[in-house]
Amino acid sequence: METVLHFAETLTFKGKNPVVKLIEKVYHTGVKLIQKAMAELEKQINRLPHLPKWFVEIPYQTT
Repeated sequence: METVLHFAETLTFKGKNPVVKLIEKVYHTGVKLIQKAMAELEKQINRLPHLPKWFVEIPYQTT
């Protein structure tokens, strides 16, 4: 796991390295959001035209 995390940290995009964190909590499948919650999430992503719905761009935000 350490090797994979280190590898992910060394990737770059436009000269920037990603923030990499290990999340150990369980991801539950089948969880559905209400329309209002999904609408808020949709504001944060850009759907890529001419590609299936799961192809999205999540803009980089500085902290």
